[in-house]
Amino acid sequence: MTAKKLFFLMLGAMVIMMIIINLMINTSNSNADSVTEDYFTNLELEVSGTICAVEKQTDTYKYLNTLKDIKANTTDYTKPSPLGVNFCIIKGDVAIFADHHDGYKIGDTIRIGENKTDLIKCISTDGTTKFIKKRSNAMLYTVASPNKRMKQLIALGCS
Repeated sequence: MTAKKLFFLMLGAMVIMMIIINLMINTSNSNADSVTEDYFTNLELEVSGTICAVEKQTDTYKYLNTLKDIKANTTDYTKPSPLGVNFCIIKGDVAIFADHHDGYKIGDTIRIGENKTDLIKCISTDGTTKFIKKRSNAMLYTVASPNKRMKQLIALGCS
């Protein structure tokens, strides 16, 4: 076999491998997106409270928001998502939830799961709605490291 034919054979094999790897990645992302959509569509959690702390996570580009004086349909919630990460943890009258939005401020009122289309509603201290995140736009994170920090924060509560 000549060097030229060998080169084209190797080039063709590399292109085919790149296509196969790309298809595998896209299939994996589609599965995660489907799991996320199902999770938030069927999430029965209802929580409302006032933000008492916002902690930015440097490794995952998200914020852990602590709520105090909560009203919820449960007093103890630690159920992880099917991807293994927690969206929200509740213990007693404190809740913590994770989100990538950076507009949360201490004193804002948060309503999670208020209806079947809205996941998070943020109301400022003056009573105006700052934003509403739809269930269809919500994202789960596949990085599980914040789970440990959320559990630490829930133990601390609002100081």
